[in-house]
Amino acid sequence: LEPEVKEGAGGLRDVATVGWLQRATGRELLRSGERAAMEAAHEFLTRVRSALHLETGRRTDRLIAEHQGAIARAMGFTDEPRLPAVDGLMRVLFEHARQVAYLTQSAFDRASQDLSRPVPEIRPPSTPAAMLTIAARAAEDGRPLTAGELGALAGASRPDPGTWTQDARRAFLRILRSGDAGVTALEALDRLDLLAVFLPEWAQVRCRPQRDPYHRFTVDVHLLDALARMGRMLAGDVPADDPVAAEAVAHVDDHDALLLGALFHDIGKNGEGGHVAVGERLTADALARMGVSGATRELALFMVARHLLLPDTATRRDLTDDGLILDVAAAIATPERLAALYLLVVADAGATSPAAWSPWRRTLVRELVAKVQRAFERGDMGAELAQRLTDRIDRLRELLIAEPSREVERHILRMPRSYFLSMGPAQAARHFALIAPPVGANEVRSLAVEGARAGAYELLVVAMDRPGLLSWIAGALSLAGLSIRTAQAFTTDDDVAVDLFEVEGAFEPQIPEERWREFRSVLRKVLEGRISLDHRVDEKRRHYPPPRRPSPVTVEVDQDASDLFTVIEVGAPDRIGLLYDITRTLAELHLDVHLAKVATYTDRVIDTFYVRDELGRKVESSAVTEIGEAFRARLDP
Repeated sequence: LEPEVKEGAGGLRDVATVGWLQRATGRELLRSGERAAMEAAHEFLTRVRSALHLETGRRTDRLIAEHQGAIARAMGFTDEPRLPAVDGLMRVLFEHARQVAYLTQSAFDRASQDLSRPVPEIRPPSTPAAMLTIAARAAEDGRPLTAGELGALAGASRPDPGTWTQDARRAFLRILRSGDAGVTALEALDRLDLLAVFLPEWAQVRCRPQRDPYHRFTVDVHLLDALARMGRMLAGDVPADDPVAAEAVAHVDDHDALLLGALFHDIGKNGEGGHVAVGERLTADALARMGVSGATRELALFMVARHLLLPDTATRRDLTDDGLILDVAAAIATPERLAALYLLVVADAGATSPAAWSPWRRTLVRELVAKVQRAFERGDMGAELAQRLTDRIDRLRELLIAEPSREVERHILRMPRSYFLSMGPAQAARHFALIAPPVGANEVRSLAVEGARAGAYELLVVAMDRPGLLSWIAGALSLAGLSIRTAQAFTTDDDVAVDLFEVEGAFEPQIPEERWREFRSVLRKVLEGRISLDHRVDEKRRHYPPPRRPSPVTVEVDQDASDLFTVIEVGAPDRIGLLYDITRTLAELHLDVHLAKVATYTDRVIDTFYVRDELGRKVESSAVTEIGEAFRARLDP
């Protein structure tokens, strides 16, 4: 993006070389239209070089970024709605340089041509499909278009850029499937100003500079390079140090979709606005004209719309956040889409610059891909589950339409995905007022409403998370005469505990208000350190008979169910204060509960906890035996 206007490719030296070559051979090596293009390029490049010398006060021929603005103004370029003056200058410069480079190569090819074997004349094609078929045949043969083929295409009438025929679409896809030779064919169509006729969206990205720290090439060159890299990977030419890419290739069947996604992924960089949203719209228009439909269309559009998801998430978000992994899995929905996105990331980064695929970025993206893939394999997220999550969150937004949209979106982002999958939208909307406002360090909020079953109540407790909180809530409920039937514990991104219980009265079918007051009073005293729960729960338990059906205590520790947490499942006979005993044991083991699910089956309880140690890591394997012994010591009668 900082060209050398004299010695660089397509520069003044190439213009002079063609003149020298023609004099040396005594032959006219350029057609009349080509001579006019070369003369126009010569004149423009000379003006740029002269302006550069005047601007810098010295004989320099490299147009670096800091001088481009001044040169643009000096040469009369002005800002346009979608094209700043400096980009207008560089766009015209690149167009001329590209034409010079091509004509220079053509001149050398013609100079070495055997004149005793004249080039066979090819009649100009009469239909768009015939034009694309000429390019497709050359690409499939692995060769550039011949002079005769180029002449035929140049002499053909410009096609209508409207709806493509089936034959035209097939020919274009044949070009895309031909790898590097296909890209060469597209470059030839571009030089003949035909590619932008077939794809009007191409005109706005052609020779357009990119102003960021990573991209080295214009948008169109970047897109064609990404297409070439995608084609090579799909053909089996995967980087030797990238086993993830090799596995991804095996996961995708629709190669046409991946090639189209690579070709169009940055088509929105036309100066109109955010390039992802613009690109998705333009790609949809292009695919509709081409007649690409069904799964191929959907996957290609998805790739364009989400091509930044993996690199942006991997480099900007916390990959130890289980909710984040589920969010990404929900957005992607299927392993094939994950594979397609990863291959596009590799192709995109390779076509950008080495800095775009540094070891650091590469490692983070692969870590994210591995975690999302495991979420799919475990069934944590799939297409059906992803759709359910999306539908529930969309419905929640509708129910909270009267609330400030910024607060609603903040709430959605900070809550774990498992919360939305566990709650109905109406239930989640009811919780919003209690959860959404910032929570004070010593504040505890609670909301009790009648549950779905007769005699059951839903209790929501919200407080800043801290070691032992879940056990304190469970103990306070037991002391208040409230039996826990089910429990779900969630933790937000900003460490707020959101604990939901289904409770019943231990003494009466309807829970009077004094029971709720007693619960809140006990919990407040516990949080303030004014009472000890252990002694009081033991005293309470002595007044109740033991379980009617004794059953063994079981403890299972699963290290494979989650990438980020150790999952502990505890089974035991139901009794007063059981959840308090279990969660108290977890607190004594210095295990932080991120998610809990408690279920009572007649006289037996099965409790599942997603936990991490004090350092935020999964439990070490050496501690598994200690965990089992601690639970049995506390729970066995």
